[in-house]
Amino acid sequence: ECRSKVRQTSGFLLALVNSVLDMNKLESGKIKLDEKPFNLAEFMDGIETVAEIQAKESGVEYISRGIRAEHMNLIGSPLHLRQILQNLITNAIKYNRAGGYVSVSCIETETDGENTEVEFVCEDNGIGMSESFQERAFEAFEQENTDARTMYTGTGLGLAIVKHIAEQHSAEIVIKSEIGQGTVISI
Repeated sequence: ECRSKVRQTSGFLLALVNSVLDMNKLESGKIKLDEKPFNLAEFMDGIETVAEIQAKESGVEYISRGIRAEHMNLIGSPLHLRQILQNLITNAIKYNRAGGYVSVSCIETETDGENTEVEFVCEDNGIGMSESFQERAFEAFEQENTDARTMYTGTGLGLAIVKHIAEQHSAEIVIKSEIGQGTVISI
């Protein structure tokens, strides 16, 4: 039991250190986006495998809304895209409640034959965010209230990392949330 607790705690500490290092790299401009070929369906399968495990451990239902896209073979930065989606999904699960849900969809919204625009939507029915917090949610170390740090064991870096990577992709982030009703984030 003690070893298990040490393993969990060390995993949490490693995640904290990695988040701070990622934020530092992003702010200094030292993270470069890749231009690698990847398959969107395989990419989403990998995301969903991890999300389903996290959701199950938290008593939350994970719902895949699937992929609506004509173009599956893309060139981009799958590592950084994975970081965006995993941060969004992890937050949606973490700030949810037992019996809640998190759903993710992937929709091709535009293509010109050369470039394809894909929208990712992460929706949950968790604790939601106040309007005032939504204005600063993507700033480093921000959380809705000070109780959140002890109750949900977070650093407030996940959404800041999402914002920095999304900006490097020239992506738009839209957030809709209501306290007690949940959150929808589209990128």
